[in-house]
Amino acid sequence: MKKILLSIFLISTFNLLTAQDWSSVYRQVEEVTLNEGLENDYVDFEAFWKTIKAKHVKEGMQIGWFVWKVDQSSNNNNAWSDYLIFNIFANEDQMKQMNSKTPEWWENEIKTAHKGKTKRSIIKKYTEETLNNRYRKKSVIYTNKGLDTFLEENIAPSVGTKGVYHGIEKLNDDYVDFERKFFLPSHKESKTRLYWELNEIVDRTDNAYKPVTHSIFEIPNPDAPQNEWKPSFVEEMAIKYGIASRKIHGSLNAELVHFAW
Repeated sequence: MKKILLSIFLISTFNLLTAQDWSSVYRQVEEVTLNEGLENDYVDFEAFWKTIKAKHVKEGMQIGWFVWKVDQSSNNNNAWSDYLIFNIFANEDQMKQMNSKTPEWWENEIKTAHKGKTKRSIIKKYTEETLNNRYRKKSVIYTNKGLDTFLEENIAPSVGTKGVYHGIEKLNDDYVDFERKFFLPSHKESKTRLYWELNEIVDRTDNAYKPVTHSIFEIPNPDAPQNEWKPSFVEEMAIKYGIASRKIHGSLNAELVHFAW
């Protein structure tokens, strides 16, 4: 594997991911806009939360947590958030159980996760900042049901991984089939993606953008072969009508800064 790919991904035994079918998981995606001037502090704040999320993953309370920093030049210099936070659950019940926890439970969980690892003063500081919502100027949450996922073999996330998040509106009933039965196989064959997921938005906060019905998150392959593609007539028609089945309302380029899985 070439050096560029090695710098972005860690080779792993991959047991955790292959043990769970991530194509039908529930993903809650939070789009975070920060209060001005808190960028550096926020990264440290999420590093504190990584310890808690790692505990939850280990104990089977969720299956993944990822924090992505948005490139502000995204979407033609019109990025609509500063960070994306993905909380991933094996199923809807697991998600609902986590979302039903009380503030008192969370305070105790923070102390338990950091016991013996973090100074009490730091625990107190970040607990208070969490309860007071110090960092978030705006928070928008989408609840997504996974429809399909593709992951290249023998890769795992690492800090610095680059991904792209798309907000999509379904324009006709053929949309999902085009994504799953045409575009996804094409991504696999061309090796242009290392990871790709398709989600249906099943719930959202009141302040969320209403037109989008689906989302795609993908990790491009920076080491993809540069092959000239000569589509057949059938492929040209599939592309034409596939593109006509959807509207991409916006895309964000992002870099992974924290994760637990």
